[in-house]
Amino acid sequence: METVEGISAEEKSQLRDLVTETGSDGLNLGGYFEKGYEVFFKGRQWKWGEYEEWRDTFERLGSFPSNWIDVDQIARPGTRSTYDQLLELRILELREFLIAEGISFDADAPKAQLASLAEHAPGLSASSLWARLQQNEEEARQKAEARRPKALYDLLMRTIAYRAKSVRDLERAHSNGIQRHEVMLVLEADRKFIDLARKKNPQAVPPYYPNDFTQLRPIVDFSKQ
Repeated sequence: METVEGISAEEKSQLRDLVTETGSDGLNLGGYFEKGYEVFFKGRQWKWGEYEEWRDTFERLGSFPSNWIDVDQIARPGTRSTYDQLLELRILELREFLIAEGISFDADAPKAQLASLAEHAPGLSASSLWARLQQNEEEARQKAEARRPKALYDLLMRTIAYRAKSVRDLERAHSNGIQRHEVMLVLEADRKFIDLARKKNPQAVPPYYPNDFTQLRPIVDFSKQ
């Protein structure tokens, strides 16, 4: 939470209390996830400095970890062709447009054919139907943008929860006399990112960056047993 801006220190403390109340050491996300978002994050301007720092770092490297989640991509609706947009309209709307444009079609023509005819109609871009398509796209854009804060919050809370678990696991291992651990990667291709994170902060524990699935496996020295 240290690098989260836009949330006061008091609110961060209240959020920690909310997590603690679940009695799950943070892993029972279902016990506090929605309430935490609604009370402390929804509808507010906030940012997570660590996420932005890692994003900028990976951009400079020219590559991203295999499990990296781009919340800005989530906030952009997918590019759709005019034809695909027309397919989302009702058949009645397509028929009315074609009739108004004087374009003939079979009475039993399927929706795909009607959409294709409408797509190539000379008057499409100046029609009320086109205005409807633009409105639909704007609504899709707004919905996509609204998903970004929730996606970032999801990454934040999972990162906090699983780092806390890593710390507890290390403490438990140390109490049992285990001092060494092996880094277990999901994909070997991510090693350069993990090495970078550990070089940057030798005391760091997984996840080393948002949505990292690396784990630490205890190495038991049987010669000392």
